Amino acid sequence: MKFCKYLIRPVHLFLFLWASCAWSQTWEPLTGDDLRELFSDTVIEATLRGGVKAVATYKRDGTGVVKAWGGEFDRTWEVRGDNTVCIGIGAQETCYKLERNTATPNSYRSINQTTGEILELTIKADKTGAADTPTTTAGGAAKPSADEIAAKLANPNGSLATLNFKLQYRTYDGDLPNACDQSSTTLLFQPALPFKRQDGSTVFFRPAIPIQLDSPVFDAGADDFDSEAGLGDIAFDLAYGKTSKSGFLWALGMIAAMPTATEDALGTDRWTLGPELLLGKLSKKYVLVFFPNHQWSLGDSEHADINLTSIQLTGTVLPGGGWNLGTSPLLTYDHESSQWSIPLNFSFGKTVIRGGRPWKLGMEANYFLEQPDAFGPEWFIGLSVAPVVENGLAKWFQ
Repeated sequence: MKFCKYLIRPVHLFLFLWASCAWSQTWEPLTGDDLRELFSDTVIEATLRGGVKAVATYKRDGTGVVKAWGGEFDRTWEVRGDNTVCIGIGAQETCYKLERNTATPNSYRSINQTTGEILELTIKADKTGAADTPTTTAGGAAKPSADEIAAKLANPNGSLATLNFKLQYRTYDGDLPNACDQSSTTLLFQPALPFKRQDGSTVFFRPAIPIQLDSPVFDAGADDFDSEAGLGDIAFDLAYGKTSKSGFLWALGMIAAMPTATEDALGTDRWTLGPELLLGKLSKKYVLVFFPNHQWSLGDSEHADINLTSIQLTGTVLPGGGWNLGTSPLLTYDHESSQWSIPLNFSFGKTVIRGGRPWKLGMEANYFLEQPDAFGPEWFIGLSVAPVVENGLAKWFQ
């Protein structure tokens, strides 16, 4: 009996503490004008997983914008019925019910009516709020969704920075001996670093660093191919562009390459330079892009001159769910040899949010209808992984 006596006391204490905690966490629904006023001219500051800051601004007129990862994502909002607020995210919307903590001033929580997720936040006297945002692909009041990020990444003038890793496998054909038996594997690191300016324009810097894991090289003495591995020539482009509110986008810039190859056969041993132009049309469901450039070799050299025109034609469809489908063939014409390389291209990808970070995953397949007669690609298969990152240098251009 003494044992039961000593046991009952801590049980009573536990029940008392639990009841006190439950009483202090009493929530009441936010309705009517109170709900509408809470979202009018309100700023919600959230910390996404990974420490990334997101800021959502909701205006009294039913519009809003979320800023995160260096991008801006438009929103709309309206109160439905008496106790539900619905936030428009592109063609989709997410609805929430909000509750006020009766024991803690300025403490609120939102309940996602689709997923049931609960997010607690504090609204200050100046109507700025702070919250910890859970990781979901649907997005929320203070975070972009996978669909929104996929649309931004499909825009070549977009303001999201990415670290693109591309694994490329090629097979070959041509008149040289054993040309049809050759293949190559390349790992291409191609970060995209946009610098958003206050006038809405963007400066882009996109280097391309190729690592040749296995590249066929023809040995005229042996009348056969050898294999080489190493760093290839590093290329980059620097451009200035803008996207209008109507969806028309343009950019002007320069493209260049440096003779950085670790083996002579892996590069041209020439500096190249030339202009580039980008024209396109962007909508919520598709992106069309015309992207030509031209490169000339600089200076005199014992190596072959370079006089190359490239045209990339892109058509991308955004069906939703973070998916993108389309074609983006790269057509090239070598003015020195008067020969074309023309592929049929199909590509698809998906933007996902993992560990709080957006990732774009993609795959492309190319079959070449035209290639250099002696030796050129026949098939080209590519896999890509591109995490979205914050461009820490972007503030230099603001």
